[in-house]
Formats: sequence, structure tokens, C-alpha cells
Amino acid sequence: PPNGAFRGFGAPQTIFAVERHMDRLAEAIGMEPIELRKKNLLGVGSTMPTGQVLTGSVGVEECVRWALEDSDYEAKRRTLGLANKPVGGRKVRGIGASVFLHGAGFTGSGEDRLKGAVELDLLKDGHVRVRSSSTDIGQGTETVFRQIAAEGAGVPFENVSFAIPSTAHVPDSGPTVASRTVMIVGSIVGHAAKELGERVCKEQEAGGGSFAEASNRLIEREGPVVAHRRYGHPAGVKFDDATYTGTAYPAYAWACDVAEVEVDLDTFEVDLLGFWSAVDVGRAIHPVLCRGQLDGGALQSIGWALCEEVQWKDGRIVNPRMTTYIVPTALDAPPFHTHLVEEAYEHGPGGAKGIGELPMDGGAPALAAAIEHATGIVFDRIPMTPERL
Repeated sequence: PPNGAFRGFGAPQTIFAVERHMDRLAEAIGMEPIELRKKNLLGVGSTMPTGQVLTGSVGVEECVRWALEDSDYEAKRRTLGLANKPVGGRKVRGIGASVFLHGAGFTGSGEDRLKGAVELDLLKDGHVRVRSSSTDIGQGTETVFRQIAAEGAGVPFENVSFAIPSTAHVPDSGPTVASRTVMIVGSIVGHAAKELGERVCKEQEAGGGSFAEASNRLIEREGPVVAHRRYGHPAGVKFDDATYTGTAYPAYAWACDVAEVEVDLDTFEVDLLGFWSAVDVGRAIHPVLCRGQLDGGALQSIGWALCEEVQWKDGRIVNPRMTTYIVPTALDAPPFHTHLVEEAYEHGPGGAKGIGELPMDGGAPALAAAIEHATGIVFDRIPMTPERL
């Protein structure tokens, strides 16, 4: 069968189960689902299941506050839903929420084993080239790495280039997965850039001239000027693979999603009217690209929740092409209302955390809660197709 790393690989499934279970717990004790979540939010000082104590960059409370306020969640929970359906109406609206997290970087000791590396070259006239195997597949790695390097070296953005990540001439930075590119690899890009900038500044102090002139002298005297950096976890980040205890991730991204739906009670088609997402990203190095990641991931989660399903018959996939395995397009996208919460992670570049996988985790449970509010139908599996409804 086809296989590969579906965005989040494992976390979306787990978060869906956890969030649906939270809804059942709230129902059992007669509490509004979001209130149960608010009473149990993690914060600085909280202990995770692996024994990890959260020491900072936990912006989940702000995420919940913003998402609920911007979506008018509490008022809509009172005025929408099956109980408030107009007499004779054949469409009913509902709203639901999810609260979730995703660890940045490889779990446990994964980054210690990888020891991802980057190299930055000082070029003529004070230009800098970033060499990394991290690959830009549309998420903006090239732009963000250039931003990080420019800030670290103290040079203009346009003076930084990004080498094509061919294994012929870039070091092994580790794979472009696991919400690790900016937080893990970007952090060593920043350190390497700072090292280059400091070397040029020392040359300026010794021989005068501009940054560009000092760079040219260094290259003429020493030949290739290269800063090599390899990732290592910050002090205190330790994980025991045998007992599965310790710091599972150096940092977590946090979010709250809210979905508002309208369900046709004749066809059971689901129309997603709005999608609100508040996300603690640590720091958004490039806010437009950051929102693009979040909105794209949310749309993927919406497709996973409502229409995407691999169909099997007699051991064969019967919908192996894009005409039969339906994914949402831009025409299917709801109005996205995305808010960036910035609770900086002290060891990320500028405070940034990894957010590539996070938006995949919350859409399905938020949609399931909204459909339940609208119809009273409880779903514990996806996709929530009209046929299943």
C-alpha cells in the first residue's frame, strides 16, 4: 500500500481521540465542553505525562481567549444548535472548538542522534550563503533562513543567498519533517551567522573599512571562510528512551480552533462557514508565511475531517487518483481568521517554535464538535461524509 509521512503522523489521530473524549466527559458531568478544557489548561509549571515540567512558552490560555472572543463562540453556543433550529427549517448551524498542542523537533533523543548541521559561507563584498539540506517545499524555508542569517550576521537580507540543497555541497541538516526546520535548524543557522558576523567585525576593528571591505580581506588572507554549526539540545533537555521519560520536546506549539458549520438536514452536506485559529508560534519570523502554513494545514485537516478517505476492496485501493480521492481546493476553503500568539521560546531563533504540523491536529475535532452541536450526531471516526451523517 502507499505510505509516507502524513502531516503530523500520529498526532492528528491522537488529538482527535483526546478531544472527542473531552467532549464526552463534559457531557457526562453536564458542563460546557470548552469550560472543561479551560479548567484543565496546561501552563508554566505543569507536568507532562513523560515527567517533563513546562518551563516557558506556554501560550495556550491566550489562544483560547482569542479564538473564543473572535468567533463569538459562547453566544453562538447558546443561540445556534439543533435545539434552536427554526421551525420547519431544513438547515441548522453549530459551532465547536478544540484545544491542542504539537511538539517541535524529533521526539525524545531524536535530535541528539541526528545532530543536524549547517554551514554558512562568507562571500565577496560581505555576502553570506546558507548551506543546509532543509528543503523549501513551499513553506518558505529559503526566505526565513535568509532572514535569520541576515539578522545574525548583521547584513541586509538581499546580501544573503540560499544554496540549492544538493547533497553534493550541503551538510546533513536532518530531514525536512517533524516541525523542526525553523526551530532546530534555524537556530544553528542563526548561531553560524552570528559567528561569521563577529569574525568580520573583528577584522574591521583590526584593519578598519566597511563590512564588505573587511570581508574581502578575510577571504583574501584565509581562503574560504566558513562557519559550521551542529545542533545540540539546550542544557537540561534529556530523554530516557528506555523508560520514555524526560523532555519529550524542547518546546510545544499550542492552539485553539473554532469551526462554525451549517448542515443541510435533507442532504446532510456540511458547509463550513468560518474557521478561527489562534496559535502560539513562539515568534513569527515571517508572519505572512507563518499564516500560510497555518491556513494550509487547517485546510488539510478540514479535508481529512470531511471528505478524504482511502477506499479498499479485495486488498486494492479503488480511489488511487485525485479525481476519486477528493481533497479540498481553494474554492472549498472557508473564511480563515488566524491569530498569531507569540510566547517566545528562548532557544528558538528570535523565539520561534515549529508549527508545520500543529494546524493538522485541531480541525477534525473542532468540526466534529460543531456537527454534534448542529445535529446531535456524535462522531468518533472520520471522514464525516454526508453518507455517514
